[in-house]
Amino acid sequence: MGAIGRRVYGLGAVVLGVPALVLGDFAALGLPVPVAMPGQQILLYASAGLLVVAGLATNAPRTPAIGALLLAAFFSFWLLALHLPIALAKPATWVSWEGVAETAVSALGGVLAYALAPGVGQARAAASVRIVRPLFGVGLLVFGASEFVYARFTASMVPGWLPPSQLFWTYATGAAQIAAGLAIVSGVRARLAAMLLTAMYLSFSLIVHLPRLIANPASHGNWAENGVNLILAGAAWGLAEALRTERTQR
Repeated sequence: MGAIGRRVYGLGAVVLGVPALVLGDFAALGLPVPVAMPGQQILLYASAGLLVVAGLATNAPRTPAIGALLLAAFFSFWLLALHLPIALAKPATWVSWEGVAETAVSALGGVLAYALAPGVGQARAAASVRIVRPLFGVGLLVFGASEFVYARFTASMVPGWLPPSQLFWTYATGAAQIAAGLAIVSGVRARLAAMLLTAMYLSFSLIVHLPRLIANPASHGNWAENGVNLILAGAAWGLAEALRTERTQR
């Protein structure tokens, strides 16, 4: 299970990076990089290329730890260099904090993939999980709150054929992420919460993101949402396995 979570996380990085290389646009990475930034194209291709290489390394037999650390460093860089400054400049704009949480959880997924990689010592892995778990939970609280803050926008992404209504599923998934966040922060039923969260994110891929991408492949944002959701699913899966391993060791 841990190997699968790590592989899904690495695959998500590849799925996020390849379209950006082809499309040549930061929007395909889900990064709000200013168009006027000097050397933007070089930075874009370096970023997308790193995602692909690190994602493949995370899935390779001999380099999963290196690939995972590269991905953790990649997302940490963009968290500190882009998302946090934007959020601090406009603290009242909630979507900026959602970007902070999304990038932070993606970075934490890399730490978890490293902790679960073959050859990483048990003590180092356990220490990584103890640090990651509460931070991961806080990120989920932000995700859940975002569903309520931007309920109308989120509802527009829910397929209209799902009963009883699009808003119902918006609020339900928001509440589910808040509940999962509280469970993971507190450590009460944390592994169950991580497992259910993984299932929910994977269902998002099948029901929401893939159909939207197929319907409109020209949208760079659709490519980014698809890749990021897969990364979050892999991170949640890795957390579930890391918590199982931690409980077994105890």
